[in-house]
Amino acid sequence: VPLDQLAVALAAHGAFLALDPPGEPYRTLGGALAAAAPGPLAARFGPPRDQVLGLTAVAGNGTVFRTGGRVVKNVAGFDLAKVVIGGHGAFGIIRSVHLRLRALPAEDLTAGWVGTRERVAAAAARLLAAGAMPAAMEVVSPALAATLGIGREWTLMVRALGTPEGVEEELDWVDEQVRPAGLAATDGPDDVWGRWRPAVGSYPVLVRIGADPGAWTAAADLAVRWLGDSAALSVTVPRGTVRACAGEAEAVRIQALRRDCAARGWPVTLERGPAELRRYCGIWGELPPGLARLTERVRAVFDPNGVFAVPLSALSSNGTAAA
Repeated sequence: VPLDQLAVALAAHGAFLALDPPGEPYRTLGGALAAAAPGPLAARFGPPRDQVLGLTAVAGNGTVFRTGGRVVKNVAGFDLAKVVIGGHGAFGIIRSVHLRLRALPAEDLTAGWVGTRERVAAAAARLLAAGAMPAAMEVVSPALAATLGIGREWTLMVRALGTPEGVEEELDWVDEQVRPAGLAATDGPDDVWGRWRPAVGSYPVLVRIGADPGAWTAAADLAVRWLGDSAALSVTVPRGTVRACAGEAEAVRIQALRRDCAARGWPVTLERGPAELRRYCGIWGELPPGLARLTERVRAVFDPNGVFAVPLSALSSNGTAAA
């Protein structure tokens, strides 16, 4: 089911799914879960794995297996869903899922503030220190801001969901927190998040860095260093997720970025890229020897005959897949 059609069907029943990955509205639910690509809503609601209560999948030998359940309270045991979600089809083909839904809010508003990167970073740090938990807290670079139609400066966007009174109070409080950092309020298009998904997903190369929330500027510097000044950036601040979008990228630069990020303990996922780039770099890059052996054994269990179309070499540069 395409995500946009699913959203319409859920809205008719007063519910929504907190899954907004980069890509066109017709991106499918199965594809989004297989790639485990988070969007801005992960700031409050967590990554794609947190949106799934249970699933049914087919292993490489044809065995149908089920994990999780239909409700939040499930029997304890191995959570195989976390192996399949994000496995890019290497551990099982997702057949059906039971989703964690939330009540559709009465109000959904987004406010924005602009300034230099230093001031935007300072404002974001103030919000984190104050315990802010908005539905989304995204920082976008000038290049991406221009694409979204919200100006040509570093921009902090905060999305609030809830009752009209609660949303107004939350955004007023956020404004009080960020103004001392020297930011100016800005008006953007009402459908900024609807623009964000296809805009970020349209770049030929999309790299995702899993940095620390308080160190996203360092991760952004590394992304620009190796992908070039023209790279467009989008940062989910509460999770430290830095997305770097580029028109093209050489494999040696992706590897160099991974090397520098690995020294800080940050994983780098090649979320989107040409087939040749993915074959050379892998989606996750080289894994530590222990993890590589473990994932090889897991893959042997889920696909003993090697029938899945996804080769291990396409997932990591040392020939293993990360669960």
